[in-house]
Amino acid sequence: MKAIVLFSGGLDSILAVCVLKQQGVEVVGLNMITPFHDCSKAAKEEADALGIELVVRSFGEEYMAMLAHPKWGYGSNVNPCVDCRTLMLREAAKLMSEIGADFVATGEVAGQRPNSQKIHQLTLISRESGLEGKLVRPLSARLLPKTEFELSGDLDREKLRAFSGRSRVKLAAYARQEFGVKRIPQPSTGCTLCENSFAPRVRDMLKYKPNPTVWDAHVLPWGRKLRLDSDAYVVVARRKEDCDALGELFASPKRSRCVLIFPENYNGPSALLVTDEAPEFGDANPTISERLQSYVETAGSLALRFSNADRIRALADGPQAKLFIGAETRLIRLRENPEVDAIPIVQEPNNPPKKGAAPDSEEE
Repeated sequence: MKAIVLFSGGLDSILAVCVLKQQGVEVVGLNMITPFHDCSKAAKEEADALGIELVVRSFGEEYMAMLAHPKWGYGSNVNPCVDCRTLMLREAAKLMSEIGADFVATGEVAGQRPNSQKIHQLTLISRESGLEGKLVRPLSARLLPKTEFELSGDLDREKLRAFSGRSRVKLAAYARQEFGVKRIPQPSTGCTLCENSFAPRVRDMLKYKPNPTVWDAHVLPWGRKLRLDSDAYVVVARRKEDCDALGELFASPKRSRCVLIFPENYNGPSALLVTDEAPEFGDANPTISERLQSYVETAGSLALRFSNADRIRALADGPQAKLFIGAETRLIRLRENPEVDAIPIVQEPNNPPKKGAAPDSEEE
């Protein structure tokens, strides 16, 4: 028999592989990258250690559509865990069909996650994914209805497990004693949609852009996000890596409409102004409407607020910046405006989460 196992490289997915291999099942791991979570590097390392093949696939705009309109709603933040899990399992079902595997398995533990792993939710996900009867959860199988493969005797139900609850103590002990696992991966929050500090940015995105794109998601982790009004927001860099990221985002042909402001004669942060008033990507003769001009002036003022004020005032010709707009670069003069009143989306953490920062040791 051959199984597709959703594989993050965390303790649960490692154990799911081990339990199945113990019964002679050939395992292929599937790691899914989302716009908010990338643990593929850790998954590859652990898959190699286990001696299994790993397939890595990415979600794009279909994930953003699901995030904007989840059938089963959100968890405590903006985490549509039931819908997300269902989407991943549907992808696993496709891979199962492509390579001729017999069933799909996960490392889910009953009761471990309040938003997606209660027993009634596990049953719901099995049905919604179209894998009912072909979805095995080796770590909690004896607490759940029998699958086709347990009923047929192809899988020995007594050798599957009955773990439940949030504690990892018994899981870690089982991994060491039964399979000789020496290094137990540490748990992590993983998906940024579950993080308290990140959720306000996502809520703001969904409020003002009902059908966001992957590009919109990729903007969220960087810099200070300040909303000007319902049609515009500014991202002001906090550090050099933010400046680099904003430059790459502006250069993307799949970007939402935006302009980039980059310091010319002073040291300070760059600023990405995102608004539908901005011209299309690659526009060779962009025009600046009166409204866009106002947005640019405000964005420039906000960037100056996070620059060295004394050095700015010492500039004989005043602060100047490059304005990247459409396919053009223009030199503009910035001015301080103490009356500018932008609304911070969220009190920024000292180390804001970065896309794909950490593996999720429990969820995939």
